[in-house]
Amino acid sequence: MPRLYVVDVPEFRPLVETSRGRDGYRVSDTRKGYWLIETDGPMTFERKTLGMKPALWYGMFTGGLDGEVADWGRDTVTVIGTNRPL
Repeated sequence: MPRLYVVDVPEFRPLVETSRGRDGYRVSDTRKGYWLIETDGPMTFERKTLGMKPALWYGMFTGGLDGEVADWGRDTVTVIGTNRPL
């Protein structure tokens, strides 16, 4: 199960708002300055849908994640769960 920790700042808010509207995505309330987004399957985001500039896009994992980045391009990213130890 991939989990994405999102820093609670306005610049990353589109990740939270977009995830709230998606089937299978769960968003927890902020805790210690981070949102938690999780899914049971692969987690995918599209940069242009989020309205993120490239600098923010490439910084979207600054809060951390549990999982593995399976694909990360200029406009799409996919995170999958992993059983590998951290």
